[in-house]
Amino acid sequence: MPSRAGLLLALSMITAGAQAQGALDLYIDGLNPAFQDWSWAAAADYSLANATPVQGGGSSIRFLPRNWSGLQFADPANSYDAANYASLTFWIHGGSSGGQSLRLSLRNGTAVLAEVDVAAYAAGGIIAATWHQVTLPFTAATGLTSGSFNRVQVMDFTGATQAQVYLDTMRFTPRTAPPPSGAQSVSVDLSQDRRAVSPLIFGVSYGDTATLASVRYPLRRWGGNSTTRYNWQADVHSAAGDWYWQNIPDSPGGSGNPPAGNSADAFIDLTRTHGGEALLSIPSIGVAPLDDRSNKRWGYSQAKYGPQLRDECDEPGSAGWCTADAGNGECDPAQNTRLDPQGNRYCQYYATVDGQPRHRIVNNARSDTSFDVTPAFWATWIAHLQTRYGTAASGGVRLYALDNEPMLWNSTHRDVHPQPPTFDEVWTRGRDLAIRIKQQENGARIFGPVTWGYPDLFTSAADAQDCNCLSGPDRAAHGGKPFVQWYLEQVCAYQASSGVRLVDYLDLHYYPQGDGIVDFNSANLGYSESPAVAAKRLRSLRELYDANYVSESWIADLGDSDGNHYSRPGLIPRVKAWIAQACPGTKLSISEYNWGPDQGATGALAQAEALAIFAREGVDAAMRWVAPAAGSYAEDAFKLYLNYDGSFSRVEGDYVRTTASDADALSAYAIHRSGQRLYLLLFNRSTSPQNVSVNVSAPMSGSWNAWRFDGSHHLAAAGSGSISGNTLSLTAIPARSATLVVLPDPAGGDRLFADAFELLP
Repeated sequence: MPSRAGLLLALSMITAGAQAQGALDLYIDGLNPAFQDWSWAAAADYSLANATPVQGGGSSIRFLPRNWSGLQFADPANSYDAANYASLTFWIHGGSSGGQSLRLSLRNGTAVLAEVDVAAYAAGGIIAATWHQVTLPFTAATGLTSGSFNRVQVMDFTGATQAQVYLDTMRFTPRTAPPPSGAQSVSVDLSQDRRAVSPLIFGVSYGDTATLASVRYPLRRWGGNSTTRYNWQADVHSAAGDWYWQNIPDSPGGSGNPPAGNSADAFIDLTRTHGGEALLSIPSIGVAPLDDRSNKRWGYSQAKYGPQLRDECDEPGSAGWCTADAGNGECDPAQNTRLDPQGNRYCQYYATVDGQPRHRIVNNARSDTSFDVTPAFWATWIAHLQTRYGTAASGGVRLYALDNEPMLWNSTHRDVHPQPPTFDEVWTRGRDLAIRIKQQENGARIFGPVTWGYPDLFTSAADAQDCNCLSGPDRAAHGGKPFVQWYLEQVCAYQASSGVRLVDYLDLHYYPQGDGIVDFNSANLGYSESPAVAAKRLRSLRELYDANYVSESWIADLGDSDGNHYSRPGLIPRVKAWIAQACPGTKLSISEYNWGPDQGATGALAQAEALAIFAREGVDAAMRWVAPAAGSYAEDAFKLYLNYDGSFSRVEGDYVRTTASDADALSAYAIHRSGQRLYLLLFNRSTSPQNVSVNVSAPMSGSWNAWRFDGSHHLAAAGSGSISGNTLSLTAIPARSATLVVLPDPAGGDRLFADAFELLP
């Protein structure tokens, strides 16, 4: 039988990182020539040619740790595989006092592979006037059994001034045997839990041409704060609270309604060029930006409403294009005494934050930036889209969302909507807009209410304004029901009375709340990919599906005192239960989420597994905020499903029951494209390699191929071979990696959809 031996051999060939390797001497009487000195300590505070004391040879490193300064040695031309080394050793001398607090980190670029307290690995600690050896073992406990590094960093970890310290003989000792692997088993039952996987779960918001061309996302969302106030006729949007409450012309000086080449049409065109479908957010807030196609306008003029704490010209690098009159709406009553026409101050107290009273501008004129509109204004936009692209039935635009996060209008858009929205306002405004959308386009599929996060699953902005994250007078006035459950009841009550379903997809936004888990723009990888945060990120995926998992965030403080089980999000089963009870047949969309940095090892791994969770749990549409950067590891997470082989082959079909022996170490999912192939997805969450035995409920015969990425290696082929039978053995699946094994179609599988044809709703 060639399958077992072939699979073992091929996967061993591409996972065996520990090969014969010599020592890597980082510093022996001088810095290794392959490394460069990228230290940020002041020149006077360190030396790489210190004469005394030395541990061996003629030179050591002298370092005065203070004010978070540090040493960094980088090899920009190479990357070193942690699996090839058993330890990092060096000698440390505590100088005149000892006891220094130093942080050692190994990095691959800016991504942290490991970060430790030096003293914890020094025999006897950092002792005055004495050399002691530091040994950092490359084991599962330190997370150093896989991954790559090309920078070594030692830094002050106090922010104060410490005594001088000395380092010498820094060496990476070669590993003489591969790191020990764990043992996992996975079973796949093709007859159980079959559920069609919606291609719309692999969606994103926005994304540039490079990533669209590389991945071909099937769904692309036009959404976010700026879409709440968009004038489609003028192609002007409001940045609202995201940028000084400004209206920005997107087609400066353009003529026509809308201008040729307007941003919305361009968005749809680009989406379609790369094989995707667009979801457009249609505002329900009741206002739109003024038709000024040549100038910015802003909501909080300092000339009109008085001085404010910041303005656009306070932004770094803004000189030459900024508008100093555009304030941020925050003020100091000692400086701003301007009165409104009724004789009241514009600058009013609104909250105490960190013990300090905060004030902001109130009673500004929304006519400075905006005018009132009715749902008919948006029906004419849809008519324009029908003229340009055809009706939904003929391949035109069919997916529309009812605004964006309406329960945040009073904060994000407070310059035009300062009053906190209620249950009734969000439903009524969305209802009236949905009626006009469906009248204009009866093939439309509508997403609503577009919640912003965990609290507005339960209650309104009106309640939240009174510090009631979960309940309050507004919720009590609606039978004490969670907002989303109540909203669903209104959807089906309207359908029962009119015969029209106004909302087809229950649409939610969800972000894990644990500190550091979300890191937009990979801005803080040193923290967001630190061992503790990385492990918590992977655990936090359970917030999506595990009704017993208590969130490791402030959500846990909400308690578990009644049937709502607030401390245990269990998002998907929770809202699916509401759907089943209040409005059966409603589909589920998560149109914003994010599980970590684009360039982070576990950020990408969590993203890849989140997509598998959406498939298993029966989510109907999902869109990451935002599309991963082109060439990032998070982009690899999507390619694993949408372009795993570079020829745009996709994972599609039906999810089937997949059971892993220890899902916290290695989780597994299988998708069966009946009559064609079986896709096996393996996510090694652990910090050590894993040997995996797989049993499939029906035998397979033919060829298989594997692809993989991890935090140090982009998505690439990871072995191939032939198989005959239903038992596979995979050796040494690398730590913190995502692997796709594409297998031949199992005999006896469900062949109902053997042509892989699926009608979307």
